[in-house]
Amino acid sequence: MDQGLRLLILEDVAAEAELTVRALKTAGLDCSWRRVESETDFRAGLREPRPDIVLSDFSLPRFDGLSALAISVAEAPDIPFIFVSGTIGEERATEALKRGAVDYVLKTNLARLGPAVKRALAEAASQRARRQAEERVARLTRVLQMLSGINTAVVRVRDRTELLEEACRIAHTVGNYICALVVLIDPATRIARGAAWAGTGREFLGELTFRVDDCGRNEPGETVTGRALRTGEVSICDDVTQVVGPLRFGNRVEALGIRSLASIPLLIENTPVGTFTVGGAEPGMFGEEEMRMLQEVAANLSFALQYLYKEDTVRFLSYFDPVTGLAKRSLFCERLARSLGRNAGQTQEVVVVAFDVERLGAINDSLGRHVGDRVLQFVADALRRNFGGSEWLAHLDGGNFAAVVLNCESYEEGVRLLHDRVTAAFGAPLAVAGHEIPVTVRAGLARYPENGADAESLLQNAEAALHQARNTGERFLRYRRELSSEVADRLALERRLRMALEADQFALHYQPKVSIETGELVGAEGLLRWNDPEGGVVSPAVFLPVLESTGLIVDVGEWVVRQAARDLERWAQQGQKAIRLAVNVSPLQLRDPHFAARFFSAAGRWGCAGACGIDIEITEGALLDDTVFLGRTLQRMRDAGVQIAIDDFGTGYSSLSRLADLPVDTLKIDRSFISRLAGDKTAQAVVGTIISLARAFDLCTVAEGVEREEELALLRELRCEQSQGYLHSRPLPAHAFETLLARVSESGAR
Repeated sequence: MDQGLRLLILEDVAAEAELTVRALKTAGLDCSWRRVESETDFRAGLREPRPDIVLSDFSLPRFDGLSALAISVAEAPDIPFIFVSGTIGEERATEALKRGAVDYVLKTNLARLGPAVKRALAEAASQRARRQAEERVARLTRVLQMLSGINTAVVRVRDRTELLEEACRIAHTVGNYICALVVLIDPATRIARGAAWAGTGREFLGELTFRVDDCGRNEPGETVTGRALRTGEVSICDDVTQVVGPLRFGNRVEALGIRSLASIPLLIENTPVGTFTVGGAEPGMFGEEEMRMLQEVAANLSFALQYLYKEDTVRFLSYFDPVTGLAKRSLFCERLARSLGRNAGQTQEVVVVAFDVERLGAINDSLGRHVGDRVLQFVADALRRNFGGSEWLAHLDGGNFAAVVLNCESYEEGVRLLHDRVTAAFGAPLAVAGHEIPVTVRAGLARYPENGADAESLLQNAEAALHQARNTGERFLRYRRELSSEVADRLALERRLRMALEADQFALHYQPKVSIETGELVGAEGLLRWNDPEGGVVSPAVFLPVLESTGLIVDVGEWVVRQAARDLERWAQQGQKAIRLAVNVSPLQLRDPHFAARFFSAAGRWGCAGACGIDIEITEGALLDDTVFLGRTLQRMRDAGVQIAIDDFGTGYSSLSRLADLPVDTLKIDRSFISRLAGDKTAQAVVGTIISLARAFDLCTVAEGVEREEELALLRELRCEQSQGYLHSRPLPAHAFETLLARVSESGAR
């Protein structure tokens, strides 16, 4: 039974209001209520205590329902409004719905009121969840824009005061914080004073003083900023109104409208020299993703201060590129060397990548150097978004960039991750100064320690591989001493792949998808495999990028759909359990204007709705393409009954607007989050957020790469719907999957 439902009833007859409440209680709704009959009382009732729903008569002696509806829509648009009247006609009811009412119920049919209220409350809750998810993504987007703006200021502004004021201004105006301030410690007196402030409360800048207690004691009434100064660690207050005990400046903070605070220390050689503090207008604003970005802001400000203190701006600028704000070669190698030293002896992969933005010289010549610089800035921003910030990125020169791919379990996973990130970053043309500029990127890769035992060697060898890639036209090339042999091997691989389709060397393996709630097999994903007569079974991480770069993926992708249809036809004739098969579709296939027609031709009668059919999975990178064209293509397929899933969700840069615009049915949560689910609160928070987001958009969720019972149990708690991974089954050849289906069908028959 629902508890504590608060009603605001606009009704001039008390007995009628009591009948309304009785009808709701009969429907199982436990509620408290307040009856009003005038405009003044109605306005007051909307404010305190805030009702969950408004029930209004249409005609009253001193007021009327349509006027009340207009007030409710203007002052409390998220509160559902239902007319309960005996005088409303069809025409007036239609007009009321157009103006914002969610339903109307006749007093002669109060049995319909309970279901109407339940439906209205459910719709309001769904709208709130979607709005909160949209607000969260919009907030992170603003913080990312703030980070980019402050990074640019770090390399552009050479005066310390001007830099700190500009950083605070950007945090306030772009990051949308209610205030942002920097305090710096005077080394002689060990007193910290305000150095810059933007936003509300700026008039108090001169009054800010904090004595830094080096003894490490936690003083009574300590401020958030003071704690960060004392400990050298991030300090957060999620709600200043809930702090137990006295809080210095507490009353003033509340009076300024600040509800939450985060203070990040500015460190030089691991010693606090000040803090960067931001205040939010809402409690609990500072999630993990946002704090990571704020810490990057503080790290870059600390680096700037380190050199501005020494009045050595020339040396500082030698570390950063002024156009992109990314590290130059020397700082990039310094960071990489430090990371290699910290992780010495570990088995995780480290891959250094050198990128080349093609035709940048032609862009400068035809559109001007200023447009070329904007392209570089857009490329840098795209890399930041898809490589987790700027720490492991560099702008080497011209159109050349570098990156590090860390924390991969294997080299193949690193290559796949790199491929996905590059596709996500540059899958769509850049809109610069009124021009649509396609960005083509080539990359050379060097693997540690095989291709270099130190940072400089790794970067040099990645650049050597990039140089060879330019000459051969390859998109991704890994360094080896025998680069000429590498090129020959690549060309031979392409030749064998071209023959593989004609020689029927490809195969589909199927991995089951299982309902987490019931354990029932509910579908499967078709995974492409290649049995190379010369090299045996070839890893998809090796041959899929070649299929993409050569365009062969279009014909091979059509074969995949055709083979899935043949398998479904055979299983249907055998009387096997009816399931839906999902096949992967690359962004290159989706860009083909005839993709939908080719899909339906290959799928035959299985490109339809129902218990048995073929669905598609697309990557997040595909969402960055032309949304209008992509939306039309996917909508045509969905209208025919084909379901659409976003694969590896959470590893790219999806926007809620695109999710809302595109006809998507399922989000598949990337295995990188699932593998860390047990014992990793961050991974649990990310997965929970994705599941909540999916529920807000009425989407199904599938967890990929589930290998342990602990992971399955946590997914069940988080209310994920389906699971896929080695815990249930490896990908099986068609004949083995057929045997599995037969067992499932037999158990179902019994």
